[in-house]
Amino acid sequence: MKMQSHSRALACVALALALGACSQSAPHKATAVAKPAAPKAVVVPQPDPDAVVQSAVAEPSPVFDEEYHGPDQGSLESVTALFARGYIESAMRETMLAAVHNDYPLLGMRDVRLTDPVSKFLTSAQAATTAHDYLYAGVQRRLGRPLSPAQWEQIWKGLPQQGLVSDWTKQIKRVLAGR
Repeated sequence: MKMQSHSRALACVALALALGACSQSAPHKATAVAKPAAPKAVVVPQPDPDAVVQSAVAEPSPVFDEEYHGPDQGSLESVTALFARGYIESAMRETMLAAVHNDYPLLGMRDVRLTDPVSKFLTSAQAATTAHDYLYAGVQRRLGRPLSPAQWEQIWKGLPQQGLVSDWTKQIKRVLAGR
């Protein structure tokens, strides 16, 4: 068995040498060296008189500021801005956050859902007054015209006091649509 593998190895080496000898070609004659071409005239580009000159100094890139510079979340400015842009659901959530914030200051936007009952946020007379005032300002801003206090009181009384935040959102959208 050992002899057979040794013979096979020698046969492979012999075959490789034979193939290598066959693939070599006859030596070539030296090729003539090409004469260098005559140098062409060097063209110097003329500066464009209308070109904008750029300085070698790069301007610093603007620094990204991660701090939010808009109105505070749950503020009257934020709620009215959301109403103005038509983000009624977000405005309603921020209104509820603002309403409950005096009673429960540690709550955040993650704690306010459209599926929550309104009573969760209108926990005191001050909370109800805050929601009342924020919605009044927001609806006026979205409509682009003032509402009389009597008109607003009628809208306010039409909001389901035992409903969900989503129920109030639907009702406010109806008011804004003129229905």
